[in-house]
Amino acid sequence: MRLWVLCLLALLFVGLLIAVEQSGVFDRVMGRNVRVNDPMFGDYQRGSTSFLDEDGKDVFVAQVYPDTPLILSGFPSYTSKQFRLPTDARPLSGTYNLVFSSDTVPGSEGALRVTINGVKRADTVLQPGRVRQRVQVELTPTELAAGELDVRLALVGHGPMAECTPNEAIAAVVAILPESGLRMALDKAPSTIADRLALWGDLIPVKWRADGKAVDAVTLITAARLAQRGYGIYFGDKGYAGQQLADVEKVAAGRPSRIPQLRYPISLVSVSENAGARRFDRETTWRYRYDVSQLPNGELPSALDLRMLVGPIGDTRTALFVTLNDHLLLTRTLSDTDQRFNNSVALPAGDQSDRNELAVTLTAHERDEQRCGSRRLIAAEMLPDTVLRGGGERLIPPLAQVAAQVRANMPAAFKSGTLSAPQAQNAALLLAQMKPSSISFSSSQPGSTIEVLTGDVSAALRRVRPVGQQWLVYFPGDQRAGAMVEPFSPQGGAAKAAVALLVTVNRPAEAAAPAPAAGAAGTPRATADAAQ
Repeated sequence: MRLWVLCLLALLFVGLLIAVEQSGVFDRVMGRNVRVNDPMFGDYQRGSTSFLDEDGKDVFVAQVYPDTPLILSGFPSYTSKQFRLPTDARPLSGTYNLVFSSDTVPGSEGALRVTINGVKRADTVLQPGRVRQRVQVELTPTELAAGELDVRLALVGHGPMAECTPNEAIAAVVAILPESGLRMALDKAPSTIADRLALWGDLIPVKWRADGKAVDAVTLITAARLAQRGYGIYFGDKGYAGQQLADVEKVAAGRPSRIPQLRYPISLVSVSENAGARRFDRETTWRYRYDVSQLPNGELPSALDLRMLVGPIGDTRTALFVTLNDHLLLTRTLSDTDQRFNNSVALPAGDQSDRNELAVTLTAHERDEQRCGSRRLIAAEMLPDTVLRGGGERLIPPLAQVAAQVRANMPAAFKSGTLSAPQAQNAALLLAQMKPSSISFSSSQPGSTIEVLTGDVSAALRRVRPVGQQWLVYFPGDQRAGAMVEPFSPQGGAAKAAVALLVTVNRPAEAAAPAPAAGAAGTPRATADAAQ
């Protein structure tokens, strides 16, 4: 009898353990000890600014971009991240920790591939449904001594083959979570600004306090100058301000911009995601993005020399499309004789703007549209001699013209009321696009004024007394489109903005660049004859 009771109690105890384990209570309780050092960030921008215990040797470098989170959509898709390692405090050991959430359609077969400095280090099979997965890759001595790590992520595989879907690009979506990054043990705690810049991943924390006093113009302008040089900035309750931030600027001055300066001819495969051969079913796209600020003297590309190797096409309907900013430039149906594709595509100046995206898309479908579930892989590669050729019009963005007016009428006075940290960050990013490193600021006999408008911007504009030449600079709803510039008007687009800059030139110099002209829609036109 006692034996039966003991067996029953043992079964109940085992069942209780299984229930507790499945509920995750064990993980939540014990995880305090196991995962206490795992950084968890709800804000992907803040992810790389809380990287370390300043008195410790154990550091974490988050895998974030200041502009956007990392998301891979469809098969195949690619992204990359460069990590700079500290040089004064030397790495002794480290791991690349990848945490991601995936949403995979049932029947898909895919993996997330990790390549570090050109060496494939890990393939992780995606689990069906919505799951969270974790990968840890131990860094080799060669990688730790490299000074910089080029980490490339690729989502490879294919969607379900049992259905006639028009496109399997949505078969899987992977979001790289902010707690992903490098965990390293250093020989000493980081102490130099150069090491901190490396560990921040070029996202600099700016300490900002909105305490009702006068705005800290020095900190805001210094942060704008750092952003101009390509660094990300994050305003919060921790970081550097005043003279400390100015010291950071001195060291950061030599850091190459995140947006590289280009020279013609410009190779599209210089972007890592476009390099190498691809095998795809149904559709694949190569993308290349460029800003006018990257181009030599603002000279637009005149043509795309497209060189591709495609095949075997076989019994498929394969077509090639080239678009520029969603404008269709070329369509062509390929045949078996088009295994090597050579064509030059004109890039009209009218289709180009301050920020541009060029896309080359290949599609392949079975000729027998009634067949379902069949899989036909097409191999394709964009060749290294696929380039953008110069010779196009010279484009001077309206914002550059306004900045030229300010530079010709220095010093500039800077005015602002009390700003919250998000408002100050927005204002600094707007000011950064006016190249503040070449503007001298002083309130003594200013020739121009830059004033920050926040809160009810529409009401603030109605109170402005028009004087001299005035423009409004603001971000539209989609900040990725860049800053907008328009002549001053209380009813302009800036009235709906959360933060705007009111730029006033009191005494326009005759030698200054001409003021941006207003087009039919009231938006300044870029011109080809303004001096930068």
